[in-house]
Amino acid sequence: MSTHITLRHLRSFVAVADTGSFTRAAERLFLTQSSLSSTINQLESDIGFKLFDRTTRSVTLTPAARHLHRQASALLQQFDTVVSDLRAVALQQQGHLRIAAAPSVLVWLVIPALPRFQADYPQVTLSIREGGSAEIERRVRDGELDFGLTSRLSNYDELEYSLLLRDRYGVVCSDDHPLARHDGALTWAQVSPYRGNLVGLASDTHVGSVHRGTLQQFDLAEHHEEVSSSSSLYSMLQLGQRICILPTLTAQTHQLDALTFLPLEEPTVYRELFLVTRRLRSISSTAQALLQALSNTLRETSLPAGVELSESLAQPT
Repeated sequence: MSTHITLRHLRSFVAVADTGSFTRAAERLFLTQSSLSSTINQLESDIGFKLFDRTTRSVTLTPAARHLHRQASALLQQFDTVVSDLRAVALQQQGHLRIAAAPSVLVWLVIPALPRFQADYPQVTLSIREGGSAEIERRVRDGELDFGLTSRLSNYDELEYSLLLRDRYGVVCSDDHPLARHDGALTWAQVSPYRGNLVGLASDTHVGSVHRGTLQQFDLAEHHEEVSSSSSLYSMLQLGQRICILPTLTAQTHQLDALTFLPLEEPTVYRELFLVTRRLRSISSTAQALLQALSNTLRETSLPAGVELSESLAQPT
């Protein structure tokens, strides 16, 4: 077939074949009828056979043209799909993403993953917030965020929770506290006598909910002091003679120069961190790209002892 054949020739041919009329095909293509006829004549000359049988009342495909019609229609559809996809990608690469995460997830995962994502999507702008589990779940549910990275607290039916990792709970204490002299893991029963030293976290965080759930089994649910963020918690602990129950990543997020972290056992309790999205709502391709960057970064990061990736992330891609 001649290399002089272009998409214009194929579109003209398909339009006439589909409408059965040069007049209607010319209207569809916004061409004059004479220009359309000239294009069809060029195509017939290039391929070396007649495409249409014409009468005063109808235009029909010749037997040889029926095969070309099927192939040309499929080719044009594929081409238009590719162009549409490229336009969609171009638009999304200039979009805006809104995400929120637990503070420890921001430090250990989101911020380290940003250079990898922004290298491929330099035009995408980001709004990144930190927050407690309840706030993040609510904002994802209400459509204010593209996705969240946090624990499952409210467990809304409208949300999907995909496990990313688990991190083990332990005790953080100041170096002047008696527990700091302990070697190795602590049992919950060993911590219970020091419940008067316990600093708690607000109930809208998953850690706070653990304080009121698992901890009450060991007479640790009540505390004399409560803070709403990990940054204020560490300032409080540095006053001395105080302890807090925290998951590993949260404990390792800040400098522990004056603090000690000891894992807890009997029982060993884990916090689970999830990717939180809206159920039945598709994620944009740029959000998917950011999630892929996060997943790749998580696989490559040297995580502290006591942190376990989900099975899906632990498997090589």
